[in-house]
Amino acid sequence: MDELLKDYQEPGTPPGTLQAAEGETGPPRILLTSYTPESMETREIPDVGALKALVSAPGVHWIHVIGLGDVEPIRKLGEAFDLHPLALEDVVQMGQRPKVEDYGELLFCIFQHVSLREWTLWRRQISLFFTPGFVITFQPGCEDLLAPVRDRLAKQGRARARGTPYLAYAIIDYLVDEGFPTLEEFGVCLQDLEDKILERADRETAADLQSLRRELLKLRQVLWPQREVLSKLARDDDTGFDEETRLFLRDCYDHAVQALEVSENYREMASGLLDIYLTSLSNRLNEVMRVLTIISTIFMPLSFLAGVYGMNFDRSHPLNMPELGWRYGYLGFWGAAIVMTAGMLYLFRRRGWL
Repeated sequence: MDELLKDYQEPGTPPGTLQAAEGETGPPRILLTSYTPESMETREIPDVGALKALVSAPGVHWIHVIGLGDVEPIRKLGEAFDLHPLALEDVVQMGQRPKVEDYGELLFCIFQHVSLREWTLWRRQISLFFTPGFVITFQPGCEDLLAPVRDRLAKQGRARARGTPYLAYAIIDYLVDEGFPTLEEFGVCLQDLEDKILERADRETAADLQSLRRELLKLRQVLWPQREVLSKLARDDDTGFDEETRLFLRDCYDHAVQALEVSENYREMASGLLDIYLTSLSNRLNEVMRVLTIISTIFMPLSFLAGVYGMNFDRSHPLNMPELGWRYGYLGFWGAAIVMTAGMLYLFRRRGWL
């Protein structure tokens, strides 16, 4: 159950200590996207020191950091743009719950990019710093998770005309909406499990169901606090977003609520499937016990006959089993056994037990 915990530092570590994120290695890639209503440019910046001058140029500027294996560039970035040390500490510690922190002119948010791969929920933390002058985002080392936002800005000139608050909204909106394809995949998995359980439940199906329930619980850890973050951003006046952008954030909040409701419905469905699985096992056991009971009941009178005629009495007396000396006594025994078996089977069928 370690995946339900966030990464943490050793007890006693001073606040604001930066340590490379677990599983991260190598220096980060730093992408700078600068745009105006007329043009847009994205380039990779090798030197953190050059960013300060580049961001001071006219236009909207978005710094995106990919990779958290080397904390020195992250520390330099924090010093250059006055990023709070506690916020930087949260950046390099993976598994944080979505949250929003107000550091005066700087707004710090954490979201989770979620996807479902082979019945496992992948969560990649996206950290966002927002001021009226620039946006800075951090992600772990993998493919550029926010590339679709950059493509959207490149295609929509009207979006580029809305300024920095709209850029922050566009990133948040993408991360929230990215949960819906994941929820759709969860629905497909639940449908497959339901078909398997109704057809024939086995241990493998039970293991898959329990695994899916665990992944839904991990998704709930993302969607519940995400809704709280969107509520604060959409309704508070001191978050740095203008009134027009807050209208878009309210729509984003509605999406977050919808995603949460769907995930809760899926959790209920998974619990219902578990009940169906247990009921299926119980019914199967009852069927086995019913068949065994019928077989035992049929053989009870046969065992009685075999037991009677297996007794060793002195046959010299005329009353001690004279039928054993009959010419057709053996055939008579089998005839009686067949008639009794057929009669009991007929009675069981009449009563609906077969």
